[in-house]
Amino acid sequence: MNYRLLLEHSFDVSKRMDECPPRGRLDYLSQHIFDFTTYDSAVDELFAGKAVEVCNAITNRTTFEYIETEEGNLWYLLMCNMPFFYPRLDWGTSIRGAWWGNGAITFQSCGLYVEEDQLSEPLTFSHDEWESFMRAVVEFATLERVAEEESGRREGV
Repeated sequence: MNYRLLLEHSFDVSKRMDECPPRGRLDYLSQHIFDFTTYDSAVDELFAGKAVEVCNAITNRTTFEYIETEEGNLWYLLMCNMPFFYPRLDWGTSIRGAWWGNGAITFQSCGLYVEEDQLSEPLTFSHDEWESFMRAVVEFATLERVAEEESGRREGV
């Protein structure tokens, strides 16, 4: 399955059909992938941005580099203890070297769609499929940041 296209399509459907549509990709990820509840789009985007960074570090096995700064360490530990992360992680003797679990990983979201139909059943991923999904989440989020940077350059910011 092409997970990035699934995210793109689901984001588009959410923008059209949600009672409170997401403002952007990070807002969508915050609400529908990471399941944060803030009622504040700016905080949703902050949390989702940090969650994406932590997903990237875990998936690429660069957690020790990510936690080198005090801020990186704080966000990493906070995210690893969030409901999206902790049931899907293994870490042996230290949370700082966490990796995605080796068994089947389940995930359910009210914000994933095939055509106009909401996926209501949990998805079950193998370890490799989950890492592919996480890479798609990172890529999906990165596309928003690139668009924002390009927009800022065009506006002379």
